[in-house]
Amino acid sequence: MKKSLHFGLHDYFEIVSSIKELTQISPKLRLRHSAETYWKQQNEEAILQEFDGYFGFLYYLEILLEETRVIPLEVDKSDLHILYLLSSSGMVTLMDDDTKPIVNLRSSRASYLYLPPEEYTLCLPEGRSQLFGLYFRSKIFRMGNERPYDFLQPLLSAYHSDSPAPMVSKDFRIGPRTRLSIEALARDLQAKQLNNEGFILDKLIKLIELSKDKVGEEENKTHYELRLAEQAQQLIGLYVEQEGQMANLKNLEKDLNITLASINRMHLRYFGKTLRTLRDRLLIDRACTFLRSGFSPTQCAYILNYNSPEAFYHFFKRKTGLSPASYIKINVR
Repeated sequence: MKKSLHFGLHDYFEIVSSIKELTQISPKLRLRHSAETYWKQQNEEAILQEFDGYFGFLYYLEILLEETRVIPLEVDKSDLHILYLLSSSGMVTLMDDDTKPIVNLRSSRASYLYLPPEEYTLCLPEGRSQLFGLYFRSKIFRMGNERPYDFLQPLLSAYHSDSPAPMVSKDFRIGPRTRLSIEALARDLQAKQLNNEGFILDKLIKLIELSKDKVGEEENKTHYELRLAEQAQQLIGLYVEQEGQMANLKNLEKDLNITLASINRMHLRYFGKTLRTLRDRLLIDRACTFLRSGFSPTQCAYILNYNSPEAFYHFFKRKTGLSPASYIKINVR
């Protein structure tokens, strides 16, 4: 497969003739029979390995930096890519020629990309980063094989229509099976052997299958957690309706069979607020409804199970900035 992605390491590093000239890093992954180049700039070093196969082009970049660096990337042919950030001390960002981020990857995350011809930049953090990537022929999805991979449909459509805009898939976790599959692929590559192409194709399909599983797992997890967070909202609404300020969030553990800390974490992730904040908001909403309906602040305090009107007044003013009496003057005519 024709090489179409070119790392501009020469913009910052000097190429050196041998790995023996590198003193800071040695490759943690070896692509057998790959073309290796070694790069150095004082204490910063990089190793780039590239392997050209019929069905896919593989590369592995290991780089050690003393500060954040921006490395140019040139793509001269539209292809479908998978980028695996095997490890990193920080976030890696791929940007287009307008420095607009296309994808942000954290350590042990990966993503599919459709990259049309363009000049890109790769922003790499201080410390050591390991990137494994490949780009491949879309023919492996022919005869309807793409249908199980719904999350890739936008990228496949962009590729088939020769879209000028880059596109990225949902990112997904690099689990143990994916790491082992990458290591097996790298370890068993053979140069210029026909049976090697079948091996590469088999491993490529395996990696795509694993990515589909990972995306599915995370979507299922998201659906499960979001559903629990929504159920927690509904239950807290019922608690406040029945018990007023006596509503106890610990009851969620019994009703949902999960720890309060876990439910709170899920709710914060999907709705941006804690369960305590939600409970207080629902309590204030209920109090305002009673006050607008003609109940006095004292009546409202006892309906909501406060021990004293003063406790209710203090809570109401702390949350709204108004006393109950002031709220009535403004909202009840």
